[in-house]
Amino acid sequence: MRNLFRRWSRDAGVEDRPVETEEIAIRVQREASQSKIDVSGRVTVDSSPRLRSVLLGLLRRNPPPLVTVDLSGVSYLDMSGIATLLEALKAARGRSVKLRVTGMGGHLRMLAEVTELDQIFRAAGSEVEFR
Repeated sequence: MRNLFRRWSRDAGVEDRPVETEEIAIRVQREASQSKIDVSGRVTVDSSPRLRSVLLGLLRRNPPPLVTVDLSGVSYLDMSGIATLLEALKAARGRSVKLRVTGMGGHLRMLAEVTELDQIFRAAGSEVEFR
């Protein structure tokens, strides 16, 4: 796979730069009322720390009221990815931010249903949207 590019918001402290990875690409779009994090590739035990860093960095630095994580470009998600989303949910809840996860279809949806991710998010005042 060719080099992928990740764009982090300047507010997150990282400028646009290439990422030498075959697993994951992350792009942050930040606005005053919401931020959107587009994730593509494979979220595994090796790549989930990168996603964790982006999510927690955004949630710890003056976050908007709504953060959406779009996983429609994710081809594979393992339990470390689920753990990363749960950690982000905890951080969002602590900052009174609504965390929305979208684009969960196929095996991602099955994994989310088995782990009852949607129920956990709903109980915390956030949501998981299946496609």
